[in-house]
Amino acid sequence: MGEYQIILATAALFIFVSFIIFSIQQQRIKKHRNLKKAEKQVNRRDSFRLRIDQKNSIMEVLRIGNLDVNEFDDCEISDVSAGGAGIISYYDFPLKQKVYVKLHFHLNNESFSLNGRIVRKVERINKSNYFYGLQFLDLSVKEEERLMKEIVALENRRRQTSIK
Repeated sequence: MGEYQIILATAALFIFVSFIIFSIQQQRIKKHRNLKKAEKQVNRRDSFRLRIDQKNSIMEVLRIGNLDVNEFDDCEISDVSAGGAGIISYYDFPLKQKVYVKLHFHLNNESFSLNGRIVRKVERINKSNYFYGLQFLDLSVKEEERLMKEIVALENRRRQTSIK
């Protein structure tokens, strides 16, 4: 009977220690995930944003929620970066559902048609148009480099103009 109790106590101790080790590992994994998530949120605006106030751009509304829309809307781009754009539109999107768009615009005679998702909405003071934050999606490295090249070229041109 004594041997049986020792084996049982050893097994219980082993299970208890294993549970503690497992719990500590799970906490470390959760902490690591939270750090990665926080890092992504901080890095969301790492890209240089260029104010452009470009009218005559086109926003192609692809999908709202599960509904395919395929409508075109004139919009104004207020700023652009490699990660997204700020756009002004008269269209009032319901942001309770995910809104997917394709933004068609030109920078320095270069044409861009970039897929994105609206992630932020601000109603304007005059209440006749809306400001949307657009996050670019599925941007290839080549396309991102091409966009950044044009953004940097525009900014350099502005700096040279302001110096003269």
